[in-house]
Amino acid sequence: MISSGRLSLEFIKRQADEEQILPTNFKQVKLTKKYLLPRLKELYDDMLRLRLQFDQEFDPANHPQKGIYPKGYCYEITKGVKDLLEHELRSPKTAGLAALRDFCLQGGIAKRVWGNLRLEYFQNAFQFGDLYVDVSNDTVTISKPKVEILPLGKARFHSISDYDIYGSLAEKYWNGQVYPNRHLPELAVMFPILFVSAEGNLQIHANYQTILYRNMQLDFALAEKFLNKGRFRDRILPEHHVKRLSSEFGGLEIPVSNDDLKKYFSDARRTELRLDAVRCQLLLDQARTI
Repeated sequence: MISSGRLSLEFIKRQADEEQILPTNFKQVKLTKKYLLPRLKELYDDMLRLRLQFDQEFDPANHPQKGIYPKGYCYEITKGVKDLLEHELRSPKTAGLAALRDFCLQGGIAKRVWGNLRLEYFQNAFQFGDLYVDVSNDTVTISKPKVEILPLGKARFHSISDYDIYGSLAEKYWNGQVYPNRHLPELAVMFPILFVSAEGNLQIHANYQTILYRNMQLDFALAEKFLNKGRFRDRILPEHHVKRLSSEFGGLEIPVSNDDLKKYFSDARRTELRLDAVRCQLLLDQARTI
């Protein structure tokens, strides 16, 4: 979804780089086996301890738009635990964190990631080499353990680089409806999804920064594929939402055709929109107003 703060190209790139799941090679597997697997229980205990510390310090009252904590707070929890973890890794006092520090010093990957968990959820987690480390495992089903650590292959956790997958997850995760953006075609090259929430509110989706940035890298090919060939391409936005887009934002009352959509994508590529920071920022700002 569109960020509540200023959405800039710099932020999108930084967030996408931070959240990207990295492929594990022989070196990462070897480092994981040498440093982390022998201390897996201790590492789990440390991650749970940091999660419990975050729970004590976090005030959900500062996030009134959210539900009852911890449901729906996977980003806040993962980011908060990351800050606590980085602080303790400067001078680790436990066997688990000492192992993680040594792992990192030898070139091990330790980063926050975001993606598709088991074709069911959007999830924020950590990648430690060949391990999936989730400190917000209870943010969808609160009866689950707070922390889960699994080999990446068994976790079934993948990057999202397809708007059909994103749309399917969005409908499950937020219990809403996905529609192709055929009413604001200038925005559609970057924001191809219109989403109607369970409460009936219309949102235009940035589809989170990782896939938004990937779409720009591929010169808007992901958005074009979603609108022309994707599983949601024939859905028709309810009339009252069409009227609002038309009256408040200059949207088209009649959905733009595939042939006309091609013109917008062709124009975006011809004019090198993805390389034009000023024009892209104008589109980002416009999307935030909807």
